Amino acid sequence: MFQKIKNLFFHLPKSIFYQAYYHFPAQKLTLIGITGTDGKTTTATLVYETLKNAGINAGVITTISAKYDDHEIDTGLHMTSPDPSVIQKIFKTMVNTGVTHVICEVTAHALDQYRFYGCHFAISAITNISHEHLDYFKDMDEYLQTKAKIFNQSQICILNQDDPSYEKILQKSPRDFLSYSINKKSDYQATDITIKPKNLSFKIKKNNLITDSSYRYQIYNILAAFSIIDQLKIDPKFLIETVRNFPITKGRREEVSNQLDIKAIVDFAHTPNAIKNTLESLRETNKGKIIVIFGATGGRDQSKRPQMGLITSQLANIAIITADDTRNENIQDINQQIINGIKPDSVLINSAEIPIIKKTIKSNKNKFIYFNIPNRQDAFNLAIQLAEPKDTVIAMGKGHENTILHGKTEFPWSETEAFRSAFKLRENKHA
Repeated sequence: MFQKIKNLFFHLPKSIFYQAYYHFPAQKLTLIGITGTDGKTTTATLVYETLKNAGINAGVITTISAKYDDHEIDTGLHMTSPDPSVIQKIFKTMVNTGVTHVICEVTAHALDQYRFYGCHFAISAITNISHEHLDYFKDMDEYLQTKAKIFNQSQICILNQDDPSYEKILQKSPRDFLSYSINKKSDYQATDITIKPKNLSFKIKKNNLITDSSYRYQIYNILAAFSIIDQLKIDPKFLIETVRNFPITKGRREEVSNQLDIKAIVDFAHTPNAIKNTLESLRETNKGKIIVIFGATGGRDQSKRPQMGLITSQLANIAIITADDTRNENIQDINQQIINGIKPDSVLINSAEIPIIKKTIKSNKNKFIYFNIPNRQDAFNLAIQLAEPKDTVIAMGKGHENTILHGKTEFPWSETEAFRSAFKLRENKHA
């Protein structure tokens, strides 16, 4: 109740004020809104890069940053969609530099708090809706209804027909929707799917698409982008060109090069659904073990933590459970909640001795192995010590973020640098 009052009497007036202060810049732009639990940033980036390739002066606002021309604007630490004061200022700046189209990643918090109030979206899409943010929303139904609010301010509405939220939104909304899918007949359906270790190919409406990002869930991101591009009447050849060499998004499936023939990946996956999709995709093409480094954020939805543990134990070979942004929670309490979900026949290794660890792993090769290592850099170091050629080590949860929050203090942090430090440590040990 307090949050609803705060939204109406603080967030809403604030949003209206900054629209007026910057002279309603959104009215001079073609806005595309993308919301959903997972895939928002990637889809927004795909649309942005495609519009640029088509010669359109476009901008994008995501939870990572805002971009237009050669400019990039930091939108804040641990942010969802930015504050209205930031959003409207960015819109104004983009208008002044000739931007005509802006793709906006729109979070549930932003919709609930009226951060995009007064912004009319020419097209909006919901990528998917799964378990997330139940520390803020009372249940999944409220979370879903909040996401669907974006359609109240949209001209063309697009949904993922394969997602369980599809039918629920249809039942609650009188709107007409366009749809995309893999498994069901829809307006934009992917067919003739082929997944190989180094590429992924499929068809949409007789268009052949091939990308070097060989993750099955990437098909949904491309489908969402294709449906938006098509509704904007843009030749699909520009999207086909864009996905051929899939645009690198910091902290999303970002690979860290090394000399050990180990696939080292940084990914923002931090929900049960994102972890499931990521690990399932890796299993389709991975030749070695899958080693996961992950934790859960403190001060946030605790109910998802056991689910994260269960999914990881079902799909990975080894996991190192470690710190994410702990905030004011005890790291061991957070990790134990993750561990509570791990399947019962798994093996916890407490030893710090690498020979003992490797012997234990070898004697339990058909079981899920996990470690509880609170220090995140120590977790990276161990993962790289254990990895062998052709193995995949994936660090999930932090992604692009450049700090880690313990208590009320932001400490400098980089997942890619953590990998590099671990590689260097291993090289020094073997020198």
